[in-house]
Amino acid sequence: MKLVGDPEGIAQLKILHDEDKTYLKFLVGEAKSNTDLTARFKAKDGRKFKLRVDLVSGDLDVQPDH
Repeated sequence: MKLVGDPEGIAQLKILHDEDKTYLKFLVGEAKSNTDLTARFKAKDGRKFKLRVDLVSGDLDVQPDH
């Protein structure tokens, strides 16, 4: 499993993960259970991002959520 996509979104997700080790696990589980395979999260500064799970490669794609 690799984190791919928006570098700033990946950095923000890593910050959230460092503060709460279970947060990334929760987001991945949330994305896998949604029909569109996505979960949204908010960075500390309020910016919104979308995490998408690629079931074929296992990669986690982080993109800005407008």
